Amino acid sequence: MAQETLRHLQPGGQVILIARDTTTFQNPATDVQLASFRNTLRKAHVTVGLVQSLQVDPLRPVEVPSGDFQELIRKAPKGSVIVSFMGPPPLLSSVQRQQLEETKPAIVAFCPGSLPERVNLPALFEQGLLQAAVISRPNPSASTATPRSLQGWFDQAFVGITSADATSLSARSDRPSPARSP
Repeated sequence: MAQETLRHLQPGGQVILIARDTTTFQNPATDVQLASFRNTLRKAHVTVGLVQSLQVDPLRPVEVPSGDFQELIRKAPKGSVIVSFMGPPPLLSSVQRQQLEETKPAIVAFCPGSLPERVNLPALFEQGLLQAAVISRPNPSASTATPRSLQGWFDQAFVGITSADATSLSARSDRPSPARSP
């Protein structure tokens, strides 16, 4: 996530972070992800300009309300990157897209688990509302090699995608799910 953020950040832009508020409902995995993200940015001498922490019921699917996401997109300075650890922005209507200026920020989203099956990532890439996403690998345990580093563990469980990969996402989500036996 941090590497994609640095790739898309332009001079004069800022990093805008959307993350789960873990003070009420603790989530150690989120805390570790955010610490690692900030550490990588710090090594590149980049700071997070704005943090939007959202309280989320841990029993509900994680998502950013569309109005909140649209407002962050609208107010982001030119060259900025919105980084969402709570999934991608929702698809916007043509009216909503027209309300956004042409100088939209880049958006990088963490989309773990079944999230890519619940949202239309290819359409978000096509609309320019997503520049990069990190999704779960379909079969992370298929590899027999034991990773030797945190990066290795990450690479075994997740994969980064861009608009160039959107067509393969369509094929992945169009496949029928395997039949379940009783």
